[in-house]
Amino acid sequence: MPNESFIKGLDAAAVRILKDKGLVLTTAESCTGGMVSSLIVNISGASNVFKEGFVTYCDEAKEELLGVSHETMLKYKAVSAEVASEMAKGACKKAKADVAVSITGVAGPSMEDGKPVGLVYIACHYKDETIVKEFNFTGDRKSVREQAAFNALKLVIDTVK
Repeated sequence: MPNESFIKGLDAAAVRILKDKGLVLTTAESCTGGMVSSLIVNISGASNVFKEGFVTYCDEAKEELLGVSHETMLKYKAVSAEVASEMAKGACKKAKADVAVSITGVAGPSMEDGKPVGLVYIACHYKDETIVKEFNFTGDRKSVREQAAFNALKLVIDTVK
């Protein structure tokens, strides 16, 4: 896990790049529980690039708030590339944002739906394209969540650059 000052630089960089490009970001977070949104709003000027975010911790919230299809949830389960992709697309549409980042994963301490602790999918939707990345983080629950938030910010920066 990168140190706190590096993360601070990454969240500031994300806000700066979004502001420079005139883009609005929204978040759709599950296992991170709002951590990415919190990192963004820690930065002065965040209100120019961030209007709202979604914490959809349970399956029903993913379906009801973000429009993730019930069939996708049944077939792939919440922790999957398919759900991460639908979360990002749905958040972007619902918030009328330019960019959306979504995170779904298993933070621990035990497996979920047969999927191991540390398995996280992060998706970024921008300009009608969705990039989904799979990660296998190690460490305790807090560490998995922090690594996911860090990599979500990094994916946003890499996608909009």
